[in-house]
Amino acid sequence: MPVNSLSRKFLEKIKLPFFLICISLSVFLLLYFLNTFFLIKNIKIESIEKSFNGIEELKKRSLIFISENEIKETIIKKNTGIDKVEVEKKYPRTLILKINLYNPIVNLLTSQGYFYLSSQGEIISKSKTPNTKLPIINYYQKLNFQSYKAGDFLTFKDIKSTLYLIKEVSDLNIVIDNVDMNGVNMILFNIGDKKIIFSSEKDTGLQLYQLQQIVRQFKVEGRQFKEIDLRFDKPVIRF
Repeated sequence: MPVNSLSRKFLEKIKLPFFLICISLSVFLLLYFLNTFFLIKNIKIESIEKSFNGIEELKKRSLIFISENEIKETIIKKNTGIDKVEVEKKYPRTLILKINLYNPIVNLLTSQGYFYLSSQGEIISKSKTPNTKLPIINYYQKLNFQSYKAGDFLTFKDIKSTLYLIKEVSDLNIVIDNVDMNGVNMILFNIGDKKIIFSSEKDTGLQLYQLQQIVRQFKVEGRQFKEIDLRFDKPVIRF
């Protein structure tokens, strides 16, 4: 067989594999270039806190190959007290993060200290002493201080209802000193020498509506109360 014919057949056989190798190599080099060129180098944080876990991890990623949702999940999973994360990509290598934090609204007394809780029931931090700017919840069954860590969420229905009540009552410009939860259908708000009593079984929304109506009426009339008991169909007010 002539040499030219053999060479031609050999070239025909290797043409497709060679072409595929060239294409693959070109794609690899292109992806490598894009990944390197858009590698995140600058991360600007807009928040009251400036130090967050997971920031250095993001700097190993390429701006075009990481989604905004992935960035949000990284920050939320690696940090406690995160309410909202807004992501802005500024090409070629800058990432802007706007991070809103939950603020603790209450101290929960535990077996050996306090949990600072957000309105969502997240443990923002743990401390041996209470935050004096926040009310204290005295829960009938003290939780074990060591069994929970910052970032955990408390899912007890009565605690979550109480957190909601605290937020709504505070929005009425009522300063709460402490809250006693005795576990027997009663949530007692102590407000100076005044008391507001909620039921853990009665509809929360209805109780808040009734309280709002009473507070507004008393403000108009310039009256003060000693105790408002919302556990019954018709609230009981003591002067």
